[in-house]
Amino acid sequence: MPMNEKKHILSTGRIAKIQAPQEGYKMAVYIVQMHENVLQTFIPVKYMDVEVAYVGDGEGTDVYVGVGGIYGEMYRNLFHVNPGSGAVANSYVIRNLNVSGEICELKIISNSSVPNHLLIRIYCRNGDGQLIGVLSEHQMIKLAD
Repeated sequence: MPMNEKKHILSTGRIAKIQAPQEGYKMAVYIVQMHENVLQTFIPVKYMDVEVAYVGDGEGTDVYVGVGGIYGEMYRNLFHVNPGSGAVANSYVIRNLNVSGEICELKIISNSSVPNHLLIRIYCRNGDGQLIGVLSEHQMIKLAD
């Protein structure tokens, strides 16, 4: 493990923020364990929408979003988010990620180490598609502390 790795443990999963040890090249990694009871409510989460927005200055960043479980990789997407004047110009939404009772890892990796360059929101929905909760990056880190 790199010496400058910082990990946070949640009761419902884990979030990790990692900076790579190589000189001059850093990245941010967020790992969230997701499952039906991630919100700790009596309503199970069946679908998640993940929104990733670039809020930093500069040219933007490449972002990888992947979901893996005991059966291997279930989803992966690589995209670039740009700075923009409007929320639509600098965000990317991945819709309808299936959530089951088995624990899966949601990984969000960015090739930028600039602090606070991404805004991450996870919209949790029930089996009927109704929104039952929203997790922001700030809330996830606050829960982990």
